[in-house]
Amino acid sequence: MAEQRSILIVDDTPMQLKTLSKMLSSQYDVILAQGGEEGLKLAYENNIDLMLLDLNMPDLSGFEVLSHLKASEKTKDIPVIFITGSESYEDELEALLLGAIDFIRKPFVNAIVNLRVELHMRLIEQMRIIERHSLIDGLTGANNRRCFDKVIEREWRRALREKEWISMLFIDIDKFKVFNDTYGHLNGDACLKAVVDTMQHVVKRGGDHVFRWGGEEFAVLLPNTAIEGAIIVAEELRKAIAETPIKCDDKNTYVTVSVGVGTIIPDNRDYIKGVEVFCTKLDKALYRAKENGRNRVEQIIK
Repeated sequence: MAEQRSILIVDDTPMQLKTLSKMLSSQYDVILAQGGEEGLKLAYENNIDLMLLDLNMPDLSGFEVLSHLKASEKTKDIPVIFITGSESYEDELEALLLGAIDFIRKPFVNAIVNLRVELHMRLIEQMRIIERHSLIDGLTGANNRRCFDKVIEREWRRALREKEWISMLFIDIDKFKVFNDTYGHLNGDACLKAVVDTMQHVVKRGGDHVFRWGGEEFAVLLPNTAIEGAIIVAEELRKAIAETPIKCDDKNTYVTVSVGVGTIIPDNRDYIKGVEVFCTKLDKALYRAKENGRNRVEQIIK
């Protein structure tokens, strides 16, 4: 059963909240906020799919609420429809310029409110599908490099705030060019898929992520994991991949991987620079694993 989509309705008038709730609660999980300050609080605390926001409220105007929403990483992508009795096109223009997606005027007509909300819910779902597809590697089903850029920013900032460890693994399939030259590129693709399937079977905590970095290179992100735990995961991955048969034509063959592993508690508020330095160190550990005989794990040298 699909999860019910949520709508936050923000209005300072109890009667308007009751009217809109009655119109929409049969199809959506409706959350009500009487006033802008309560609306912001509930937006920060809940996962909101769509917000209906009154324009004129005594504590915070709809424009002020929207500005606060857009300034927060947690709420900046919540689609907002303004609800108002204003006939001013200047108000409508300002709302759209601030990032609102639509305007519904009072008094409310049940059919129009439902149709416009449903239209935007469909558009939201379509955009989310497109976004999900854009973050997945088409061949292997692993998260792609674009997804890594999004996830590492979020996890880096969280670890910085909570003073927690972040561990990462850089993984490279050993002698993959030789594999491709021997078995052909179609079997090479099958090899990449098999390696990712094995990695995803081993790396299965909810907050952990497997990424295809490019070619035959992969990255694993392990939030809130100290070096001892990261090394255990790295060795489990290395061993599991070495033992995974890869069917090439009528026979099975095997590959190994080299792994660079490292851990950091972020202390650099410039996360781009911090991630860049960390990844460079992981690269060096990975290539040291290659130089030391492959099919092995090497740790960052401080």
